[in-house]
Amino acid sequence: MVSILVLLAVAAGAAPAPAPTSKTERPKLIVLDLAPGGGVDPSIATAMTEAVTQEVADRGFFQVLSSKEVQTLIGFERQKQIAGCSDETNCLTELGGALGARFVMGGSVTKLGDAYQLSLQTLDSQRAQPVGRSTRLATDIRALRQAVPFLVAEATGTPLPPPPSRVLPYSLVGGGALALIAGGLVGVNAIAQEDAVNRELARGTLGQGSIIEPLSTYQQESRAIAVKKTLSLVIGAAGAGLIAAGVYLNPTDGPRPGGGVAVRLTPTGDGIALVGVFP
Repeated sequence: MVSILVLLAVAAGAAPAPAPTSKTERPKLIVLDLAPGGGVDPSIATAMTEAVTQEVADRGFFQVLSSKEVQTLIGFERQKQIAGCSDETNCLTELGGALGARFVMGGSVTKLGDAYQLSLQTLDSQRAQPVGRSTRLATDIRALRQAVPFLVAEATGTPLPPPPSRVLPYSLVGGGALALIAGGLVGVNAIAQEDAVNRELARGTLGQGSIIEPLSTYQQESRAIAVKKTLSLVIGAAGAGLIAAGVYLNPTDGPRPGGGVAVRLTPTGDGIALVGVFP
């Protein structure tokens, strides 16, 4: 025995034994496969399971065991025994105890009409009590995937992630609104100049006054006015494009359901209007 210890000491060298890392101190959490429901393709449930597992691991509060790792670590016969449990809570408690994991996370992905619902719940296997539950509805899988960080935080009772930055989309919307205003001012100015030139030309034609400038001058002014009108339309179109880009890039996920900017261009009697709600 002494010789074995000596050999181990020589193999380890003079370096001191590593101190326990925070990883070894973190509790274990098992992420089970999400159950598909409501006609959801199993591949979607698999992809969402991987997304949830990765999110739990990235947050760093737990040592994560995926469902595949569970299948590797636990024997086939043991799996059959646990799968035969009649009560879900007891099954999860037994599974967590078999692998030395205090927490077990499960859930489902369900299709409700045209929407998708992701539900997660975490169980404390030592106390046989739920830690947290979370549910989100989304119009598509992409939006549901964006909500995963908040679902995981709520289901595990850990701090919510910081909300996504909205500086860029808000800046685009604000810049687009300013561009629309600028384009409108240029257009109004062009229309006013055109009206003044037309009135002066009309007075001279009707003999009510003399034309002060040569006709070529008025033709040059008309061309300049046409350029201003075109510029007004270009600036307005650029502003509308910036607003559309800002609305598209604005994140819709957040700690509050329905978060995000709800803005749209609405036709009015005099043109179009920008309407919506900023959270």
